[in-house]
Amino acid sequence: MLKKNQSSVPSEADLKKAMFESDGTPVDVTGDNASRKMTYTGLVNHTVFENKLIEVAKGKRTSWNFTFADATVSAAAH
Repeated sequence: MLKKNQSSVPSEADLKKAMFESDGTPVDVTGDNASRKMTYTGLVNHTVFENKLIEVAKGKRTSWNFTFADATVSAAAH
């Protein structure tokens, strides 16, 4: 999940592009400019994804807050 910090969260297209470039496969993106949640498959290094997203969306490290969870943790939290 990404939440707005200094900038609106990246678009669905930017999230998907960054995920593909990080060797993941986006499955679903939900949310709006304040926060978005992306479900994906694959073994994705979180740091690589963050760096790709910063590059693709022309942001910086403090633009958004990132929260990562695997499917088991995410399902248990709901």
